[in-house]
Amino acid sequence: MFSVVIKNQKAVKEPPQGPGKDKAIAIMEKYIRWHLSICVWLVLTSLVLGSPSQSPVPPELDSLLLQGKEEIYNLHLLKADSIYDRVITEFPDYPHGYVYEAYVTLLLYGMDLSNDSLGGVLADQIDVAMDYVRKFKEKYPQHAESYFMDGLAKGIIGIRDVVNRSYIKGYFNGRSAKKNLEKVVELDSTYYDAYLGLGIFHYYADLLPGVLKFVAKLLGFGGDRKKGKEEILLTAQRGKYFRVEGKFVYHSARYFLEGEKHYSFLGIQELYKQYPDNGALGLMIAYHYRRTGFARKCIEYLEKINVSADFPAPQIPNLKYYNMAVSYYDLNEFEIADSLFQLLYELPTRKSLYYQAAINFYRGHLADLRFDHDTAVQFYRQIPEHKQTQYWFQISRSLLKYPTDSLMYQYFITRNLLYERHFDVATKKIQELLTKVDSGATSTNPDFPFFLRDLLGEAYYFTGFRTKARDVYQSMVAQLSSMEDEFRKAWIYIHYGRVLRSLGYYELAEKMFDKATNIDDDYTRLIVSREKYVLKEMEKKNNTRKSS
Repeated sequence: MFSVVIKNQKAVKEPPQGPGKDKAIAIMEKYIRWHLSICVWLVLTSLVLGSPSQSPVPPELDSLLLQGKEEIYNLHLLKADSIYDRVITEFPDYPHGYVYEAYVTLLLYGMDLSNDSLGGVLADQIDVAMDYVRKFKEKYPQHAESYFMDGLAKGIIGIRDVVNRSYIKGYFNGRSAKKNLEKVVELDSTYYDAYLGLGIFHYYADLLPGVLKFVAKLLGFGGDRKKGKEEILLTAQRGKYFRVEGKFVYHSARYFLEGEKHYSFLGIQELYKQYPDNGALGLMIAYHYRRTGFARKCIEYLEKINVSADFPAPQIPNLKYYNMAVSYYDLNEFEIADSLFQLLYELPTRKSLYYQAAINFYRGHLADLRFDHDTAVQFYRQIPEHKQTQYWFQISRSLLKYPTDSLMYQYFITRNLLYERHFDVATKKIQELLTKVDSGATSTNPDFPFFLRDLLGEAYYFTGFRTKARDVYQSMVAQLSSMEDEFRKAWIYIHYGRVLRSLGYYELAEKMFDKATNIDDDYTRLIVSREKYVLKEMEKKNNTRKSS
């Protein structure tokens, strides 16, 4: 069904900007925007329908639904879509095939936002699915299955809204989905699959800032992170149809939002062993290795992910080659990295604004590392100042203004060595660069001394010399007002906050994290939120030890 739609390559368009919003709505959008967006990709893979044992769903239909789910788990999305087309043909009066078909389209659309035709198909499918859901609910008005189907359909609509960055619409459609799921467990408390959606809702509603959390509670969006995790875990342990999704959401939330990487990573690895064709799981494992200083291991995993350029979800091949290119950059193998970014740029896949900006940043940065600033400027200037590209726009401004010189070149080389766990070599190079600065060497970038001292602080932190790290940052704080690059200044505060937290200075650490929230970038705010959560958990454990 999607073969023509998916291959219809189109340029990425910026989402249209509507007329002036009501001020209160605009403020709400500003604060909930990033909280909702970080969980979209988790929820996309979690809304797969199940039926309790006493469901009105015929066994033959139930069997087909489960077959489709297995295809989804391995990211065989076109095969899954064919199965749900068969469900519609063989069971035309049931809503399941229509809802599932919309669900598969949502998964594809979520990984291919630039495909306007696919967005139109999804809108039409949702309308048809809702019509059949209403008829099913009229026929079975007091059955948990009816409310689950309604909740699933409303959830798909809500996620579609969030994917399209219509956050207020998504929020209220989510509320409708939540009410249906609450009715499901009221009618059948053993319908364990329904707890996943409730858990996701409770978990993410609790991430809202103080005032918004209070308002959300008044509107019926009460958040409870602990309860949410328990509900998600209940599905992961006892769900019949949602168990895999429960595990995925539980591990992903703990990994990305709570900083619990060890056991969550092991959980993702187990899922990948179970579903080896799921490139998204493989990408998560590769990403983990890249972000923890094992770029070679990351590349090994990426090479195992076998996807072609015409794969129906273009984000998978895009992410494969993007992470591979960044890994070679991290290894200081700049020529290979540049060739891979060039390959990615020319790859005939649709790319989001975010990844277009990321590619332009790295191509510009790599040109700068060849001391070709004119070419670098051409790439940097292609990064728009847009909500989806704020991170890349902000981080490129200093590089756009100041050409990379020999000192900055050595800084980038040394930083990569440090992040790739070559601690002794990196620390020695940092000390050598500091000696040059003390001897009067200056960079074209006036913030170079701050960059270098920040790197020294990180080196001490990574190698366990936390007090030395604190001293480095403590000496910097009073001078940070003169630092020009506000974006990198925010990340210095984050690094300092981590050091203080590790030493038990929780109140001061929180103040440092708060200083980093002035930057208008969703990713930075996500990191700050996670760091503050980890801080609160450490503080709780410390207080418990003292009282026992």
